[in-house]
Amino acid sequence: MSTSKTVLLTLGRLPVALDVARAFDQAGWRVVVADPWGMHLLKMSRSVARCYVTDSPRAGPASYLEQLIRIADEESVDLIVPISEESVYVAALRDKALPVFSKSHQETLDLHDKYRFIELAGQLGLPAPRSALAGDVTALTEMTPFVSKPRFSCSGRGVAFHAAGDSVSDDRRVVLQETLSGDAQSAFCVARDGVLSAHAVYRPTLRDGSVGIAFERVSDCAALIDWVEVFVRETAHTGFISFDFLVDEHGRALPIECNPRATSGIHFIAPETLFESIVGSRQFDASRAYRETRLKESYSCFTRLLASVFSPHRFRQIAAIMRASRDVTWRREDPWPFLLMMVNSSRIVWSAMTSDHSFASAAIADVEWRPDDMP
Repeated sequence: MSTSKTVLLTLGRLPVALDVARAFDQAGWRVVVADPWGMHLLKMSRSVARCYVTDSPRAGPASYLEQLIRIADEESVDLIVPISEESVYVAALRDKALPVFSKSHQETLDLHDKYRFIELAGQLGLPAPRSALAGDVTALTEMTPFVSKPRFSCSGRGVAFHAAGDSVSDDRRVVLQETLSGDAQSAFCVARDGVLSAHAVYRPTLRDGSVGIAFERVSDCAALIDWVEVFVRETAHTGFISFDFLVDEHGRALPIECNPRATSGIHFIAPETLFESIVGSRQFDASRAYRETRLKESYSCFTRLLASVFSPHRFRQIAAIMRASRDVTWRREDPWPFLLMMVNSSRIVWSAMTSDHSFASAAIADVEWRPDDMP
């Protein structure tokens, strides 16, 4: 299949970007990637035609957006697909009438805001946990126990658990939320104009800190998907959107937070379904939408396996999870992203080793949106 169309992906260092690149390449599109790093995962992929190095959006939001505009013009880009934490910046290009697969900057920021998201869910009549900004004394006495976390953060950064009577600062950049119990499930979704065009619900089977590194797809998730469909419809969402839920023993799903970006659930979606859900060429068909039911990030899992070598029971647990799961990046027809993973990820490894960042936060530290980073 041949086409003259070109897609621009705005990050190339993460496995979720590789799935998007492969999906568009398989559909015959030319794939171009922009990333502040010169060496990254997609640099080695046969699915990518060209890579550009940009400024970091955190270091220079305005110049970063100008560079993306120039790349889009030079490459005659038909569609811009934001990938991860840079999505909040890239959404500003939608406001400039560029073909960005997202909502506006402000709408994207509202979803990224852990307080504003819960507030928005409540306004739509959807069940949500009690939440308040730090400094609300009444809310503090009501939430027993509760969680505190930055309104704008990712990868579990800054999350703290509190018992009844604990005091926290009155920094209104911090959100307080009642502690919930239940099965942790996440939903990765693709939407166009308020219609859910693809989705995968999954739970972690192995974590590195607060971040899942092995996963299994959940099929019995009707209440959760019902919640998501209402939210997507009422917000007329376009773009990737992901949610973290806790599902209680009665099957009630309560959201914890929203991520207006791709997450690990994208790996469960078949390439043709992912492409069609983004460009809107066909309705979602669950019978052919999914690939494997168990997935892993092999290198991350291997580090956890090594860390458990002196705990035989845990070692056997992790080994069993790894045996039952398929790697998220390995493809025989496109092997180098997997085979050179440690080379491509050396910058992330070094950053994590020489700072207080986890591997997950080190991977996005230069593209993560902060409250003082308005474009």
